[in-house]
Amino acid sequence: MQDLDLTTIKLLLVDDEAHSTKLMEAILKQAGYHQITSTNDPRQAVQLYRDLQPDLLALDMRMPHMTGFDVMRDLVPLIPTDDYFPILIITGELDAPTKHKALAEGAKDFLTKPVDPTEVTLRIKNQLVTRQLHRQLHMHNEHLEAQVLVRTKMVEQTQVDLLHRLALASEYRHDVTGAHARHVGKLATLLAEARDLPPEQIELIKKAALLHDVGKIGISDSVLLKEGLYTDTDRAAMKPHTKIGWKLLSDSRAPLLQMAAEIALTHHERWDGTGFLGMKGTQIPLPGRIVTVVDAFDAMTQQCAYKETMTVMQAKAEIEREGGKQFDPDLVALFLMVIDREGNNLVSEPKPVTLVA
Repeated sequence: MQDLDLTTIKLLLVDDEAHSTKLMEAILKQAGYHQITSTNDPRQAVQLYRDLQPDLLALDMRMPHMTGFDVMRDLVPLIPTDDYFPILIITGELDAPTKHKALAEGAKDFLTKPVDPTEVTLRIKNQLVTRQLHRQLHMHNEHLEAQVLVRTKMVEQTQVDLLHRLALASEYRHDVTGAHARHVGKLATLLAEARDLPPEQIELIKKAALLHDVGKIGISDSVLLKEGLYTDTDRAAMKPHTKIGWKLLSDSRAPLLQMAAEIALTHHERWDGTGFLGMKGTQIPLPGRIVTVVDAFDAMTQQCAYKETMTVMQAKAEIEREGGKQFDPDLVALFLMVIDREGNNLVSEPKPVTLVA
């Protein structure tokens, strides 16, 4: 049997008969227990439990003022659900119905009066060993859970790092700094916060938005690295990047990749239904509608060879004009407030259009 440190174990005895508690104290002290508290008034039992936090309660069944059942009904709600607290019933009458009821109320074992000293010490030790093993198992489970949490965070961080590198790879041919992807992630986060989305969804959008243009990895250099304004032919050649991004990211069970695939596919849809896939209004997933607004804003305000650059005020006016056409009008209203609040901080650093030799 597992060893117990009897000097640290706290026992609580509740019995209306003083000679019974004195006998139990004598037996338990002889067995090596030091911290023994007893009361002959069952009405004190709950408060003594609160004050002492004992390791075991030996409880008489038939008492004035409160029965052992009454004490257990008041006491059990105070015992933590993940704790094993032994309640040992001591009674002179132990018929089957009484025993069944006591077990249902929270009793763990029984002793019959007059008590046998050997039986008292063995049954109490058995219950205390069970309590100690339960606590050790609980601590072991907590340790395992902590290890799983640490490893899960490491896996999640690795996943995020890989996604960042994937986003950078998709931008590298025309943006070696990855500024556009990072800035879209930042703007999408601000707009998601303004939309009062749940924190966990905001965090997903923040990370997934970085990959909105990952499909550009499959677009020809002649289009992607073009200097000068895009023609209709160039714009048509760029369209497949949404479906390429979807194919790269889909078929994953990871919520982050699922959202990233959704954003990659839908961030060029238009509120009026004239986008790449013809989705309209709220048919377009909310994360895609968020990234549509912020991606357009960043594209308007950054320096690119294939289009003219706007000031923040010009971009703000354009976003406002396109509310209800290209963009979700409710998101436009929120993003205009974000623009007013953030000002020039919303403009990303200049974006290179060719690689440095």
